[in-house]
Amino acid sequence: MNCGALILHNRADPRTGDGSGGCFVESQAGVLNEVKAVAEALETLNIAYAVDDIARLDELPEVLARRPERVIFNLVEELPGDIRAACYVPAICRTHGRAVTGNGTSALLLAQNKWQCKAVLHAAGVTCPAGITVFPGQTVEADALPHGRYFVKPAYCDASEGIDGDSVVDWPGRDLAEAVRRIHERFAQPAIVEQFIAERELNVSVLQKGETVEVLAIAEIDFSAFEAGRARIVDYAAKWHADSFAFNNTPRMIPAPISDAAAECVRRQALGAWHAIGCSGYARVDFRMDDAERTYVIEVNPNPDISPDAGFAAALEKNEINYESFVQVLYDNALTEART
Repeated sequence: MNCGALILHNRADPRTGDGSGGCFVESQAGVLNEVKAVAEALETLNIAYAVDDIARLDELPEVLARRPERVIFNLVEELPGDIRAACYVPAICRTHGRAVTGNGTSALLLAQNKWQCKAVLHAAGVTCPAGITVFPGQTVEADALPHGRYFVKPAYCDASEGIDGDSVVDWPGRDLAEAVRRIHERFAQPAIVEQFIAERELNVSVLQKGETVEVLAIAEIDFSAFEAGRARIVDYAAKWHADSFAFNNTPRMIPAPISDAAAECVRRQALGAWHAIGCSGYARVDFRMDDAERTYVIEVNPNPDISPDAGFAAALEKNEINYESFVQVLYDNALTEART
C-alpha cells in the first residue's frame, strides 16, 4: 500500500444531481469543484493521487479493496437513500486500515441530526436560538411557542436544501404550520422551528493543525442590497442559483465588521461547538447575530464545502494560508491520526 491519496467523492450527474431523482442538482454536483481543487493541490505538492467515486455506501469496500492509496481524501457529501449514509465513510475506511481526512463518523452523524446537535450544543453551554422540533405526523400546538418570527428548516439536510423565502414565518399564523407541512411532505423528516435572529449572519471556519485548533478570520454575509421585508438569510438560491438575486447580492465581508468583544465571543463559541460535536480536521460554524451583537450558533458543518469560491477557502486566504498548504495539513492530519 503506497502513501498516495485517493480523492473519494459521491457520484454526481450534473443532469440529475445524485442520480436518484433528487431535485437539488446544484448542491450534489458542486462536489466536483472540490475534487478539481484538491487534485490540483496534490499535484502541486507532488503527492501521487487517484480519483474514484461511489453512488452507494455498499460500493465503498470494493473501491478500498482495489485501491492501494493510504490516505482517503473524503469528499463524499451525500448518498441516495439514507441521508446518514455518507457519514459512515470515515469509519469504513478506517476499518480497512486507511487514513481519512476531515471529521470522523461520530461527528458527522451528530451534526447531520440538527435537533440532536442543538441539544448537545446547549448542554455544552453553546448559545443557540430557542426552538422546537416537529416530527412527521405532529403539528405545532397553539401554545407551543411565544409570538414572534421563526425559521423553519429540515432536521437533516445540508447545503441550504429546503430553505427558501418562505422559511422565515410569523407565529401565530398559518405560515408556520404550512412551512412545517412542506418539510414533512417534501423530505419525510422532522422540521426544526427556531427563533429567527435578525439581522446578521456570520460564518466561522475552524482548522486543525496537528494538536492545535485555529479559528480563522470571521466572515459576515452582506445583506445590504436586500429590500425591506425580505428575509436576510442564505437560502438555497443564494448558494446555488447563479442567476438569482440572492446569489448575486450576498457577498462575503471578511473580516466581519464586528466589535472586538463580539469577535472574541464568536471565537470562544466556535471552539465550544467544535469540541462539543467532536470535530477534527476542519469545520465551519454558522452564527446569527442580533442588533446588540449577541451571537447564536445555528449550525455546525463538519467537512464543509472547500471549493475555491466557498467561504472556507476565503477564510484560508484571509489567514494567509494557501490552498496547497491547507491540503497538506489535511493529508498530514490524516496520517498522524491513523498512527495514534
